[in-house]
Amino acid sequence: MKFKIALVQFETRQYAPGDNLKKAEEFVEEAADSGADIIVFPEDFITGVGPKMTEFADHEGKCREAFRKLAKKHAVDLVPGSVIESEDDKLFNTTYYIDSDGEVLGRYRKVNLWLSEKPWATRGDTAIVCDTRWGKVGLCICWDLAFPELFIAMFAQRADIVICPSCWAYQDAGTGTQHNPNSERVFVDSLCAARAFENEIVVAFCNTAGSWDGSRGPCESIGRSQVAMPFIGPAAVLDHNREEMLLCDVDTAILAEAEKSYEIKKDLLGD
Repeated sequence: MKFKIALVQFETRQYAPGDNLKKAEEFVEEAADSGADIIVFPEDFITGVGPKMTEFADHEGKCREAFRKLAKKHAVDLVPGSVIESEDDKLFNTTYYIDSDGEVLGRYRKVNLWLSEKPWATRGDTAIVCDTRWGKVGLCICWDLAFPELFIAMFAQRADIVICPSCWAYQDAGTGTQHNPNSERVFVDSLCAARAFENEIVVAFCNTAGSWDGSRGPCESIGRSQVAMPFIGPAAVLDHNREEMLLCDVDTAILAEAEKSYEIKKDLLGD
């Protein structure tokens, strides 16, 4: 299956959801005009990440509905980053897969919470794989990328593509930056390539741009939005942390080639 995916490395205006949504609409229009079939935004890009982010939790599903309308208007599939949503007085870091008819094909709640999320967020408990016109698409969010168990669960559901909206910063390494200031770039590049190879999938990692005042101090995005595949590793990557849209043509026929070479599915699933 051939398709074009657009990853929007978005620079968020912190705590200004209206402004961010307006700019997102402009990116959707630009991506659709460029022939994109799937458009992806980063984690928490509507509100930004920081100590006041839970004050902007979406209690009524307004962001989801706004992106459903955009998907239908521009006839594109959308993964609208992630948003804090509430249910039964609990907050979840949530992403969606929305098809070109504006239908929600899948909802995923982040399973592996980052350190600053643990005080307020409730972790999800389910791996999600959606049946789409481009193949089976799994969803994860940022720190999930570091946990092979979640990918194994998506692998078992025969995911072809895994889309990962993220907000990943240099400062996430903590004191590890004294050993390597670019530690998190190395980490993300390694994870994207490894997950693509070991699961015979396409990995689409969409990160934020710029800098912000995080819950644990100033943060600067590593950028590195990318599409990784078996054999190739990073097929396309933004080697900076500025705002930019990355377009990448994908042909999932490469996944069958990977299985022919490695027989991972045959070994693990009996396919």
